[in-house]
Amino acid sequence: MIEMLAFDTETTGLLRPEATELWLQPFIIEIYICKFDNDFKIVGEFEKLVKPPVPISDEITKITGITNQMVEDAPTFIQIYHELCDFVRGEKTIFAHNCTFDIGMIQNELARHNLVTNFPWPSDQVCTVEASMALQNKRLTLEKLCALAGITYEEGHRARNDVMMMVSCIEWLHKQELL
Repeated sequence: MIEMLAFDTETTGLLRPEATELWLQPFIIEIYICKFDNDFKIVGEFEKLVKPPVPISDEITKITGITNQMVEDAPTFIQIYHELCDFVRGEKTIFAHNCTFDIGMIQNELARHNLVTNFPWPSDQVCTVEASMALQNKRLTLEKLCALAGITYEEGHRARNDVMMMVSCIEWLHKQELL
């Protein structure tokens, strides 16, 4: 049975241009990764709130529902690093709705600890934004992709919820022969 990964991050903000100093880039405040099989059944989960070294703004709390109090006793990224590597290691395919953003967020966290070359990234990285471009010839939000697929969009901008909806969209895109 083939297993694949799907993941999402919630963060303290949007990525800034690549030349921006790492300490000015946003930080991960939540990560969720699931393993699913070729029948699109979840067979493993990794879910963590992450304590950032900067306060979570009111704007981000409004979007995600994640508060400073929620992450107060959460582990830092480096404290979950080995468990995260163990979960990802050995898998071939990873999906994210916006791969560039979510992979960029993890890359920045890794770079802050000189671990970029140590992370066991799956060789196949699939972006559901790119996979769904053919549907309307434009980038689709996860909410709009769910609507096209007939999937109820619930409580977006929490990592686990977004991944669960994305896996349903991946299954639908597969049936549409877009994946």
